[in-house]
Amino acid sequence: MGKGIVTGIHHTSITVGDMRRSVAFYRDVLGFEEIWSSDAHGWRLEGPVADAVTNCPGTRQRLVFMRAGESLIELVEYEPTQDQPEHKASDTGSMHICLRTDDIDALYRRVVESGVRTHCEPQQISEDARVFYFRDPDGAVLEVATSLPV
Repeated sequence: MGKGIVTGIHHTSITVGDMRRSVAFYRDVLGFEEIWSSDAHGWRLEGPVADAVTNCPGTRQRLVFMRAGESLIELVEYEPTQDQPEHKASDTGSMHICLRTDDIDALYRRVVESGVRTHCEPQQISEDARVFYFRDPDGAVLEVATSLPV
């Protein structure tokens, strides 16, 4: 098979309303490690190039990259922010991130104890796989799974 044009996925991005709150959530509740911050590097994306790339004219962005294992997420805070109505997982264009865990019950308890809104308790979806969905502080849909087939 020949080389594809796309060679992989670098990161998944989540737009957040409060960077401190979101960094704390992904770090303290889910165990991600902060590895890069635009503030720490004195950098903000703004101006004509940022307006063109994001199609969000007149905004500034702060970025934080966080890592769990080999996976990266990018938290982006736009100024000014614009809250959106809550979306459903079934909405066209909706996306979610699926996180792997070896102990879904412990992670579920940790999420619930942190006051996070869950869709349900972990559900058995196959002989080996269990999953549950929950929301981050800004309502982004997250999934946790064990033993998925791929």
